[in-house]
Amino acid sequence: MALVQVDLMALYRRWGRPDVGVDSLAEWLSFAFALPNGEKFALQREAYHPPTPGFLLSTTKALFSAEAAEQVIAALDIPEALAVEVNPEATG
Repeated sequence: MALVQVDLMALYRRWGRPDVGVDSLAEWLSFAFALPNGEKFALQREAYHPPTPGFLLSTTKALFSAEAAEQVIAALDIPEALAVEVNPEATG
């Protein structure tokens, strides 16, 4: 849904170790979260050769909007985290 600029070590210090998954393309680092209202989101990126320094933000349908992306990023509790690109479908 969005590309989020946030440092891996900042996530690690704030939220602990990421989950690690492997598929036919790569090994992936993932941080999964649930908001107090039950909605879920995840940050993920390729572990060894990420194409960008940020993380991909994936959300449930209820959080699929540019406004919700900003709320989700604020919930990370990492001041330097920001959305650098948002899916055009989420802004429309």
